[in-house]
Amino acid sequence: LIGIILGDGHLHKKQNKITIVGSLEDFYYYRYYVVPLIKSLFDVNPKLRKRNDRNAYYIDFSSKKVMNFLSEECGMIRGNKVNAKIPRFIINDKKLIPYFLRGLFDTDGCLKFSKQGKDINYYPRIQIAIKESFFSEEIGLIMDQIGFQYGKWLELRKDNWSNSTFYHISGKENLERWMHEIGSNNPVHKSKYLFWKKLGYYIPLSSLNDRLNTLNLKIEGFF
Repeated sequence: LIGIILGDGHLHKKQNKITIVGSLEDFYYYRYYVVPLIKSLFDVNPKLRKRNDRNAYYIDFSSKKVMNFLSEECGMIRGNKVNAKIPRFIINDKKLIPYFLRGLFDTDGCLKFSKQGKDINYYPRIQIAIKESFFSEEIGLIMDQIGFQYGKWLELRKDNWSNSTFYHISGKENLERWMHEIGSNNPVHKSKYLFWKKLGYYIPLSSLNDRLNTLNLKIEGFF
């Protein structure tokens, strides 16, 4: 959950309100995984809503007890995430790092496939992009701790004219290791992986429903 919140979430600066915002394709991930996860951890009833003004779905709930736990016991930052950081108890425990990375990948990461000189998009790349910050540097630190090799660079984002730190984990063996050790609970990522596993390539811009039809799977099968 902390990985999810640091990816697409927000702790309100003054109110005891926690919000998580994602794309339209994140609906199933939110409905079947994130909402039940929050319910299983806390005695709250999060709401899942659609934001037509942003073409997005979001989850929100209010709880002083949960806010105190996340901000005071876990050390998460309320308000602007410019000073966000990974809680020390995660950094200091290698067993927790994969769970944290899974939540971050499912919300702020993506799985891409490039041609690498061929006619099909077959070469996998896991990408995580975080606004340049202390937090973005910590991502490399925890991946070093669990032995993942990665490429890293800064890139200017034209949508907000700020630098983002990009991490790439490339290649078939690294993707297989990621899915085995880190995994994903987001059907957007999992369906891309399964599509690639079945056909040996990926079709750019395919929708989640397109991939489910090709795989002959129903969305409930992911949860």
